[in-house]
Amino acid sequence: MSSRLRRIAVCISTMLIWTSLFAAADLKSAKHAYERKDYAVALKEFMPIAEQGNAEAQLYLGKMCMLGQGILKDPDQAVKWFKASAEQGNADAQFFLGSYYLLPHLNVAEGVKWLRLSAEQGQQDAQLLLGKSYLQGDQDLPRDPVQADMWLRLAAKNNLDFYQNELHAAEGQMTSDEVSAGKALAAAWKPKAASARLTRTGEPPVQKN
Repeated sequence: MSSRLRRIAVCISTMLIWTSLFAAADLKSAKHAYERKDYAVALKEFMPIAEQGNAEAQLYLGKMCMLGQGILKDPDQAVKWFKASAEQGNADAQFFLGSYYLLPHLNVAEGVKWLRLSAEQGQQDAQLLLGKSYLQGDQDLPRDPVQADMWLRLAAKNNLDFYQNELHAAEGQMTSDEVSAGKALAAAWKPKAASARLTRTGEPPVQKN
């Protein structure tokens, strides 16, 4: 590589580093504003970072649009930001997106897809909701007590009373064999890392050898 090309490469690398540092600082400032409930400032600071593709800023914007924090409630915009973040593998965004589709039975299959992606990363509330969904069943989601027990057991692994109570209540609706099978699946389960980018179908991209 010529000396000129090396200088150009160094300049580009330096610019990228500074851009990353400034983005991190802006995100921190935006999060502090959000925590102070200064939503007008938070919105102003999150927006440019989200538009640059920052998954965490996109998650916050999704919540603000959904709850009407500093902006009029806009479910369509909320879904837009949640999906942008979820497609980058953000587990919390995947949970919110899955809940949006699943809870009102807007699109059960789509909701379960995103909840599973979140739950597979270890997101506790996604595991809880996914387990309850498998326990209840739906015309688009056959009842599966074994899957229900596995996900509810994983959600309850930190022994918090709420999650433990949900597990115990659910197991009262299962056979001992179903509980044993779910327990075995939970013992063998390992969390998956977030995919850097999901395909248009929402599934992780195929890994090439």
